[in-house]
Amino acid sequence: MENKLRGNFDKACQAREELPDEVKRLYESIAWHLQGADVLSNLDIDLIEMTAYAIYRMRQARESLDKEGLLIQQGDKLVKNPAANIEKDYQKIFWQGCFQLGLSPVSQAKLQR
Repeated sequence: MENKLRGNFDKACQAREELPDEVKRLYESIAWHLQGADVLSNLDIDLIEMTAYAIYRMRQARESLDKEGLLIQQGDKLVKNPAANIEKDYQKIFWQGCFQLGLSPVSQAKLQR
């Protein structure tokens, strides 16, 4: 009954072609790791994509922070690099995706009940 409710999973492990290459690699890595848990369905495609994009955007923001620093010059003042807030926003999206996909220890424990 549980498998019937889960639905098909034939498309869940392959990233869509129109995704950026880095996002495709992240998507397929996440899907590959989840495939063994036998919890994926095609309904998870958007969630995996969102999580992969969150990782991709976090990395972009982190690269900016590494390059420019936490504080940047704006006129005659030092201000917080906007990339810090961007990274923080995408971390929230990432953790939500992890929780929904069963990638956190807490959500894994709930899946095992």
